This record gives sequence, C-alpha cells and structure tokens, in this order.
Amino acid sequence: MSPARTSRHRLAAAVTVALAVTVGGLTAAVPATAATAATAPSATASASAVAPFPKDGDLAGAGATGFLTWAWSGSTLHASWTRYADGTPKEPWPPGAYTVQASRASDVVVRVGYDGFLTLRDMTTDQDVLSVTPRIAGSDATYIGAVGRTAFVKASNGQGGHAVHLLSRGDDGGTADVLVTGLPADAKDPVVRAATPDTALLTYVTAAGRRWATVDLATAKVTETGALAGNDQQTPIALSGTHVAWLEPAVGGTRTAVVTQRGPSTTTQRIALPGAIDSLGLVGNWLTYAQSGGYDERNPSPTYAVTARSLTSTTTRKLMDDMASSAVAPDGALLVQGGTSAKGEGLYRIAPGADGVPVATQVASSGLSTKVTLLGHNIPPVLDLDKTGGRFTMVWQLSRNEVEMTVRIRNTRTGEALSDGVYPLNVYEPDPHRAPYTWNGQLTWNGTADLWTGAQSGPYTWEIAAKPMNGIGPELKASGSFTVTRKPGAHDYDADGSPDILERDTAGRLWIDDTFPYPELDPLTQEPYFDRLDQNPRLLVGSGWQIYDRIEAAGNVAGSAVSDVVARDKSGVLWLYQGTGISKAPLATRVRIGSGWNTYNQLTGGSDLTGDGRADLVATDKAGDLWLYKGTGSLTTPYAGRKKIGGGWGIYNRITATGNLAGAAAGDLVARDKDGVLWLYLGKGDGTFAPRVKIGSGWGAYGHLLGIGDANRDGRPDLYASVRNADREAFLYQGTGSWERPFRARGQVGWYGWYPDSPYNLLS
Repeated sequence: MSPARTSRHRLAAAVTVALAVTVGGLTAAVPATAATAATAPSATASASAVAPFPKDGDLAGAGATGFLTWAWSGSTLHASWTRYADGTPKEPWPPGAYTVQASRASDVVVRVGYDGFLTLRDMTTDQDVLSVTPRIAGSDATYIGAVGRTAFVKASNGQGGHAVHLLSRGDDGGTADVLVTGLPADAKDPVVRAATPDTALLTYVTAAGRRWATVDLATAKVTETGALAGNDQQTPIALSGTHVAWLEPAVGGTRTAVVTQRGPSTTTQRIALPGAIDSLGLVGNWLTYAQSGGYDERNPSPTYAVTARSLTSTTTRKLMDDMASSAVAPDGALLVQGGTSAKGEGLYRIAPGADGVPVATQVASSGLSTKVTLLGHNIPPVLDLDKTGGRFTMVWQLSRNEVEMTVRIRNTRTGEALSDGVYPLNVYEPDPHRAPYTWNGQLTWNGTADLWTGAQSGPYTWEIAAKPMNGIGPELKASGSFTVTRKPGAHDYDADGSPDILERDTAGRLWIDDTFPYPELDPLTQEPYFDRLDQNPRLLVGSGWQIYDRIEAAGNVAGSAVSDVVARDKSGVLWLYQGTGISKAPLATRVRIGSGWNTYNQLTGGSDLTGDGRADLVATDKAGDLWLYKGTGSLTTPYAGRKKIGGGWGIYNRITATGNLAGAAAGDLVARDKDGVLWLYLGKGDGTFAPRVKIGSGWGAYGHLLGIGDANRDGRPDLYASVRNADREAFLYQGTGSWERPFRARGQVGWYGWYPDSPYNLLS
C-alpha cells in the first residue's frame, strides 16, 4: 500500500476510538467528516487552481474556504487546515492532549480535550467562537458532534435516556444552552451523523430499536423521525434539504438503500444495491453510493466506483473510480476524497451540472495516480552481466505496487525471449512503489517453457504489463531498450555465458546440449543453488563426425569471441572448427591445422598454461611423454611447435585441462590414473606444473571428465563428469579455489529429454 493508504487505515482506527464519531454525507466507515466547501472551485477551474492534498493525509472535514485533514507523523496525529485559495496548510492547534475534528456545514473546527473541554474555532478568521465544558449541561455530559458554530452534547435525562443540548455563544457573549425537544425519553447514545446549514440529523437507540431524527437548529426541535434496521451504529446515513437516505444491512449479497423524501408529502423508495456498498450520499435528485477503500483493495469490484443513481428514474452515472471518505457541503454538494483515472487521487466536489446530473470536479490533488503509472526504472542502457554475477534485479517504480505484472525480455537480434509473472506484494518491500524482478540472465530455451538458456550479448527490449489488482484503471504497458554485454565462457559455443556440451552419437551426428545454472533461488538464503546445473535437450548441429576419433574443446584459440573445437581424423590430421556463437550452427567450416597427430593418445585444451592469455593444448604420446602446444591466436596456425614438458604420463587414462582451479599463476590439469585416483597438477605459468597432489579416488566410474569452465557462475572453474556406460547421467563438481580440496561434493546435472535410441560414444 502507498504511504497515504497506510496512514488512512491507522487514522481510521485511532480517531474512531478517540472520538467515537461517525461520518455523514457520502459516508464511509471512517472518522468524522464535516461540511464541504459551498464555494469550492467549479468544474471549469484550471489545473493551476487545484490545491494540494497531503499524500499521507485523510479527509476529516471541509468548509467553504478550506478542508481539514489528519496525518500521522511518527506516533503523533496532526490536524491541518488547507485553504482552497492558495493551498496553504495550517495547524489549527499544535498536537496536544486533545483531538481535532470538523464541525459540519462550516469552516469551524473543534478541539475536544481529553478532559472534555471544547473549543470551536472559525478558520476564516482564526478566532475562537466557543470555549466551553459540556458539563454545563450536566455532570455526565459528553460531546457528540457539531454543526456550524453549535456544539451538541448529551447528558442523562433522569428517565433512562439522554437529553441533547445545543451549546453556542449567546448574544451576551456567554454560553447559550438549549435543550432539544421532541426526542423520546428513552433515547440513548445520540450522535450527530449528518447536517445541512440549518438542520442536524441524529441517530439514537430506543426500546423499540434504532432511529433517526432531524433537529432544526433555530428552534432546537425534532422535525422528522424514522426507524433504522439492524443494530449497526455506524449505518451509513445521509441528509439533504429534500431527502434522508440510509443503508439497511446486507441480505444475500444485496443491500437496500432507503430514501425518504422530507416534508409533508413524505414518500419512500427502496433501491437494491450490491451488498459491498458501505457509503452513500445525496446530490440534488440523485443518490450516490460506493464501496469505500477500493484504492487499497487487491481484488477487483465495480462497487469501488462512486456512482450516482437518479431518484426520478433508474439512470446511473459513474462519477469517480474510488473513494475513501466524504463530507456534505452547505449547498448540498459532496466533497469526496478519492480519485479518477484521468486526474488522480485527491479531493473532488460532486455537484449537479447544468443538466442536473452530478459531476465530479477535482479541487485538491495529492499527486498520487489513481491508475497504475510508471514513475521510473533502474535498467541501465548497457548491462554488463559479468559485473553483476549473471544476475540483475530490475526495479520498476510504479505509482502503486498492488499489481499483477508480466515482464518480457527479448533479444532483438536472435528473437529469444523470456516472459515471467511478477507479484510485488509477494516480496517484502518497504517501498510501496517498487516492483522488482531478478533476472538471472536467462531466456527461454528454443521457445520451450521452463527451459532456460543464457542471454547472449546484444540488443534487448524490456516490456511490462501491470494489471491493477483492484481493477481500477487500465493495464499499464511500458517498454524500453538496453544492451547486454558479457564475455563468453569456457566451453561456450553459443556466446551466452553458459557452457555447452558437444555429444556425438554412434551414427556420427553431433549435438549441442546447452547448460544453464538452476535459475531459482534458495527460499531460505535467497542465493542461487550453486550445486545444480540444468542441461537442455539436444540440438543437432552436424553429421558425418564419425570420421574423427578425437573431438576436443580447445578454448578460444583462433581469435573469435567464443570457444573453438579441434578434431582429429583417423589418418592423424588435426582440424580446427572455429566457434560462431550461434547455437544452431555453433561451428564454422573446418580448417586443417596439422598432420601426424595420431602419435598422441590423449589431447586436452582450453587452459592458458603459459600466462599469455591464450588457450594452449597438451597431448600425451604413446611413450607417456607430455607435450605443450602453445596457442598463437592464428586461425591457420593456432599452435606453435611442440615442447616436451613431462614424462611418465602413460599411467593416466584421462587428462583434462580445467582452467585455473586454485588461483595460482596459470591454468591447471587434472589426471586420472588406472586405479581411479584423481591428481591435480597446478600450473606454474611457464607451461610446466608443480608436483602432483592427490585430490580423490573412485573417479573410475566416469567415462568423460570435462573442464567445463564456470558452470555455476561463482567465478571459479568447475568439472563436469559423465558416468561410464550410463546414458545421459552426469554430475557437476564445483570449484572451491583451494588446491588442497579443489572440488566440492558433486551436484546433480538435470537432463531434459531422453534418447535411448541414440547412445553417445564421445563427449566434449
């Protein structure tokens, strides 16, 4: 909820308890109201003539020259009077041991002390017009409301009921105390509920039930009475110069408005309304009604709108989109706190137009939008996903966040997109305007729901569609553009920052499996699940690859933006496939880069072993010697001449370049011996390695070990292990950055898709 709405709820509770006062006019179950400005700006007033309405304020009453609002400041309730003419707010009294409310049908405000002492002040002159203790009407006398310059108090009448006294300044400057006549002797708990300049409407309880009565202020006599249904002392009730109207309790989803014509020729209408209606008023020959508090609601309802219904036909007119509270003006107009989609929240005067049909004119604005609007966002023109860890929380500042929002992010070059639902109220947000969405740098994989791929560098658009939960106003639609930048990672052939797995089946077809870190967050820590890796269904990228007996990830050796692949055919010729960064065609046409490579039984590449920023290749020959091929960056001659860097490597049946596992000078290698023991060789940065360190056993269960790069985006290289003789079962070993224990316990690789008819005989 917006600050103003939170304040309103607190005010309603606090002031209702303090004053035990009810509203009149277009009444709502909120604190006391007072007379609306009879001379408030007309429907033709310019926007510049609209006074400010406090954003955190609530209407307490109004007069001809200004209006009274309540607002919290910390734990203190402040009352402020704002003039229409210049919008100047003023506190009638500083906060103290009293409450401040409005006197109906006037510019008078009332200070009610906790000791019961009353002060009435005319805000047009800033002069007190009455200072009195109610006890002059009886030792148990208490304040029950005010109309104009007259205070109403009740006191025991000695007959089991209450008498009502009118207190005002007498002609001699003293206090005049006039007893209201015509009330039943057993009338209890009378309260002033509505007023016109010359008449007050009281509600009270008798042995026969609840009733209402009008009192002529000039004579202090009851002029009209009527019965009220039910026991609700806050029953909405309204008074005009010609009618009295009230709401009966809802029955079966319907609530009846009873409208009685005043005067000798009394007639009564019963008008069926929706059961949620809790406020009503009278404007000329029209009944107005609404369900209050719609701005704060989270479920749509047509009853939030302030609606006018003719008392001479069944014609209705929508006047406002929502309302919170109201007051009756001396001329019969209503002053309503609420809003319209066109003008926003504030204060509106409802009065008959030239044709007699009520119209709502804004007379004060809070600056809050009734419809959902976009106030701003934090999405930069260029979003570097490497600097943000692959994630970025997009925040849209909305006029209010009680919305159901859809976010769409689209790569305009590739057409890949993501659509997701956002419910700001499901996330704790102290700022009621924030609508956050954490983008994990992903897009929908191949248009398939719930499968994700990394977002490539390039141009993007964002779009939001925010539907107000209360149904008030249109759906907000907004869009913008930004550019994503990110460096392709190791083993990344489609330039999306996430590793890919190349698989060859027994028919010689080559497939690419895109991986992506599990996109959801741990609900307890709000951190990613670093031990989970999703692997999407395969995409066919080529055929005829059965001519090769080795296919190895080589890293970026030819100067493109993404990783490359080397493949050795059965005659010993080595070929380079440069990466393209396109998922459906990730490898360019092959280039021959050497022959005689069948002397080697193992090849592995991708690590920078010499510290020059280029990926190198190492190979073991049949004699067990280890050879270094330093990367050059050339497409046609990507490797310099070989250099022997070790011997005795024939004991290993798998060597894998992993990148810099432990933070030393350069890339590292892991090697598995024939007993399944895994050893770590830390690179020194000159193409050689430190003595080996044993880092685990039982690794013989795996058919392939791939230095997959940073799969979980924690900044450290990881190891991918596929289970030997198991179709599509693999695990992720997260890097720790420690040479003593370089990998955490294995985490699950989630495979999507099952292809038992396509066994794989080679992974890279």
